[in-house]
Amino acid sequence: MKKWFILLACFALLLTACGGKDKPAAGAGDNSTKVVVASKNFTEQYVLAQIMGQLLQNKTKHQVTIKEGGYAASAVLNQGMKDGGVQVFVDYSGTGYINVLKNTLQPDDTPDSVFQKTNEGYQKQYGFEWLKPLGMNNTFTLIVKEDKAKSLNLNTFSDLVAHSKDMVIGMDAAFYARVDGYKGLTEKYGMKFKDFKEMDISLAFSALSEGKIDVLVAYATDGRIPALKLKSLKDDKQYFPPYYAAPIVPKSLIAKYPDIADVLNQLADKLDDKTMSELNAMVDMDKKPTAEVAKQFLTKAGLIK
Repeated sequence: MKKWFILLACFALLLTACGGKDKPAAGAGDNSTKVVVASKNFTEQYVLAQIMGQLLQNKTKHQVTIKEGGYAASAVLNQGMKDGGVQVFVDYSGTGYINVLKNTLQPDDTPDSVFQKTNEGYQKQYGFEWLKPLGMNNTFTLIVKEDKAKSLNLNTFSDLVAHSKDMVIGMDAAFYARVDGYKGLTEKYGMKFKDFKEMDISLAFSALSEGKIDVLVAYATDGRIPALKLKSLKDDKQYFPPYYAAPIVPKSLIAKYPDIADVLNQLADKLDDKTMSELNAMVDMDKKPTAEVAKQFLTKAGLIK
């Protein structure tokens, strides 16, 4: 009997030892999950993906993967999130409001009302939540060379109207096809450009500097605007809606892992237009890696050590 008792005790110890090997490591199991932080295909989005991803890596135990690019438009990112391949990305309130939810900007709409309606629409239609805005309004703008702006006295979109018949405008294919894109813009202002050219935005800035095009449609926070001595004109008829940037996360993920939203909300109001433009310029003009630029920002902002 004593021998059987000893054998049973040894067997119990063996089972305990084997079970210990299968115990989830710190940061695994129910306390963590895989998080893919994704972006669209342009510099600002790459930088923002790195900023969010590095912050989550630093302040949570989740298994974070940063995926720069690969998603050409909001619809593709939304589908990626619905399919479970993406858990976090940044989009812009005006894009969500008009191009995704198919709303029309109302005369009494404000940046706050557009953001609120967009968030409500995404929660109802997709089950996605827009977290706190990052701080910048990355609207589209019309850009000309400073010397041309001075010689023609160009300060607003309306100032372009009388000269548009002699000008070539450049833009990427996505802007041409947008609901809030080229067709609506020219109709709103009565512009009739001599020609338009669709081109990759990185090539378009060179084309503008070299005089191959006269006007460029680009983002107001692009760091190449000040670096290349270009001038951004004012949308004096307010054709474009507000484009406030914010992280988007599935509500179901936040319910299970609230720390994801808590950490990302630490970025609220940390990135104004000037700061974002400077970060973009560090990548596009100084040729610094996006990961390095993001880390430098997070450290300077006191969000990581």
